[in-house]
Amino acid sequence: MAEVTRVNPTAVARGTIQKTRELNMFKVVLAGGNGLGAMGTDAAAAKVTDACGSFAGLFQVKSDGSELYMVADNHGVDIGAIATTIAQVLDTGAYTVSGGVATLSDGDTVTVTEVTDIEAI
Repeated sequence: MAEVTRVNPTAVARGTIQKTRELNMFKVVLAGGNGLGAMGTDAAAAKVTDACGSFAGLFQVKSDGSELYMVADNHGVDIGAIATTIAQVLDTGAYTVSGGVATLSDGDTVTVTEVTDIEAI
């Protein structure tokens, strides 16, 4: 049987995420109603997931299009990069990104967080 190396933490602790790969789970919340920050159709959701497919290997869009959950390669991707990628798909105007929050040109927001408790989502 192959050896498994834990990334963090080194000991099993109930209630704590265990990592044996360089992967992270992210939650994306799209807020603002029916403006630019909405994935109101399957086609809109597909555009976002296609753009995220270069770094995410597993994702699901909430059935109402208001949230996206993804498991992504931990190399070269962070909350700011994810927010920027999604903003580029949803908004052709002037958007801003600060940390993991993209504010779209109509005021809608895309907020990306790293999931630290899978049970809580």
